[in-house]
Amino acid sequence: MKIYPDTKIYMVCPANIHSGGPELCHQLVSQLVQFGVNAYIFYLEADRGNFNSENPVDDFYKKYHCPYVLQIEDEPQNILIMNETGNWLYSAFKNVRKIFWWMSVDNYLQNMSTFFSQRMANPLAEPMPKFFYFQNDETEHWVQSEYARQFLELNGVPATKVYSVEDYLNQTFWINAGNIDLSEKQDIIVFNPLKGLDVTKKLVDMGPNIYWAPIRNMTPAEVQDLLAASKVYIDFGNHPGKDRIPREAALSGCVVITGKRGAAANDIDINIPDEFKFGETDEDLPRIMEKIFDVFENFGVNYLKQEEYRKRILDDKARFAREVAAAFNITPPERQPFAVVQGLSEKGLNFINMLLTQNIIPNFIIDDTFCDMRNFEDNGVIKTSNNTNYFILPNLPGYGIMIISSEDAKFLYNEGRIKKFALLTPTDEEIESAFETFDPAREDLLVFNPN
Repeated sequence: MKIYPDTKIYMVCPANIHSGGPELCHQLVSQLVQFGVNAYIFYLEADRGNFNSENPVDDFYKKYHCPYVLQIEDEPQNILIMNETGNWLYSAFKNVRKIFWWMSVDNYLQNMSTFFSQRMANPLAEPMPKFFYFQNDETEHWVQSEYARQFLELNGVPATKVYSVEDYLNQTFWINAGNIDLSEKQDIIVFNPLKGLDVTKKLVDMGPNIYWAPIRNMTPAEVQDLLAASKVYIDFGNHPGKDRIPREAALSGCVVITGKRGAAANDIDINIPDEFKFGETDEDLPRIMEKIFDVFENFGVNYLKQEEYRKRILDDKARFAREVAAAFNITPPERQPFAVVQGLSEKGLNFINMLLTQNIIPNFIIDDTFCDMRNFEDNGVIKTSNNTNYFILPNLPGYGIMIISSEDAKFLYNEGRIKKFALLTPTDEEIESAFETFDPAREDLLVFNPN
């Protein structure tokens, strides 16, 4: 879809919610901002008891520093991206161009089922809600999975209107996964109790002496610790898209065993050998148990058989950037975004002024004090927008440099939003601190010595 100079792209996202779908929304806007595109999260009220219009950003996503809005400009040059949970917006806006992003085919079908079942008791109680259905119009479609692509093909959507835009795991997760010691793996089977529990219960009964570990009431760090200690992850539920937990399990060194429903049925979304995919009938259960014991006894051999799955997961982030660029025909900017490490200290301010005299504007200022509005009175030099502070440039009215914390800077470096860290005549201690804090590649630390 063509982007014009005045195009604004809005990604629909529920407010004040932390889950896989909203994270993908923030990943997209973060990527578009990195490309220099005017992109925004368009927050919608998802929970009437938890909606905060002054701060709709869930704490988990604040580190992305995505610009957001609560209303959109319904103009033909703009673009609205929605997924299956917000498909009722399809008819709410008349002029904006639309992209339907299929993150979960099953969720779309469930929403349709809910729409109709709620009217069964009294069809005349209220009008049917409007929702997206397959029509011959200008809507473009993005698919997060091969499963979704097959679904669109089945429903007559031309391939010319379909773009693959997948997703990637939280960068913190795969960075930590690089430190896992496979020799410490134990004979533990991890499963998600919210999926395929009927099959899992039968397997548990067949292996009462095995350690079966459900993912229940755990923080992300606790989930990663459990997966890091375990040899097997099983998933016999529906796979509405390219699910997150199987990929987290694979990067954590687990051998993944699945059923053949939804996205698990093809060899693209979960590209593990067929010997690790099973039916879910009673006749299949002994074969599943046999494979589990085989993994316990021959872990190294089975682990190597899923190497291609892990390689594809590790390429998810780079592939996501390529796919977003292809969907909008974007040429990524040559200029690499960088951050001033020395903040708004005297040296940092001198550095910023020196850069501005050369018409170089930093993308970020790292300052753990001034990134928080509560630490100072607004004096016109720093302003707050979208819960983020900006350093105002006097010679460029309305333009500001984002001020972020050291922790967020490290996250954005791993995301690719920051490519370089810059310092002016740093001391040895400042250089050592920068390496320790941000863990950059040596070539990504820029040292300026004007004399």
